[in-house]
Amino acid sequence: MAFMFEMFGGMNQYQGGRNQMAQGYLNGFVGKTVKINRGGPDSIVGRVIAVHSDYLVVVTKEGIVYVNTNHIKSITEGSKSGGKSGGRSGGRSGQAAHIIAENFNGVLRRLNQRFVIINWGGPEKVEGFIVEVSGDTLLLVHDKEVMRIPLFHIKTVSPHKTGGKNDNKKDNKKDNKKDNKNDNKKDNKKDGKSGGKSGGKSGGKSGGRR
Repeated sequence: MAFMFEMFGGMNQYQGGRNQMAQGYLNGFVGKTVKINRGGPDSIVGRVIAVHSDYLVVVTKEGIVYVNTNHIKSITEGSKSGGKSGGRSGGRSGQAAHIIAENFNGVLRRLNQRFVIINWGGPEKVEGFIVEVSGDTLLLVHDKEVMRIPLFHIKTVSPHKTGGKNDNKKDNKKDNKKDNKNDNKKDNKKDGKSGGKSGGKSGGKSGGRR
């Protein structure tokens, strides 16, 4: 049975003790499959694996998404499609390695110098490389264009797979091929020189004796 928890205006409506109450309530979703912000392109389906001061960590079939609780309007528990995606990505234990920071802005700082996806699925979605996180803004390079994004406008962030292990493997293979070619050329040159020298010397000596 689906259960929906609505947060009109997001978590920023809570202050002081109420903020702690809301965070405590969200802890009840840990380990469960949910749909955040119901309909719309920016909705997220996945398994909640952690609740921190002002952000949730959700595992989806695409990977880990860090959700700023100030932008959460509703959470629906018991999505069927989310159960499949959350189970696949969550693994046997339902847990995954994730960033633990003081707050959501701290997560953004930890993702500095990495490829990310900002504002999951909505019209404000953008992919790029974080150049710097300072003050209340984030600098992102997207298609050779530098974008300055206010931190309070960032609803979600997730590490991008671009520039990951697969790319490193490809680069390593290319480098190894180049190194092997260069080594073979050097060895062939050395063999040619040594063969010429030894042949010349031995030929000269034997010719002189006769």
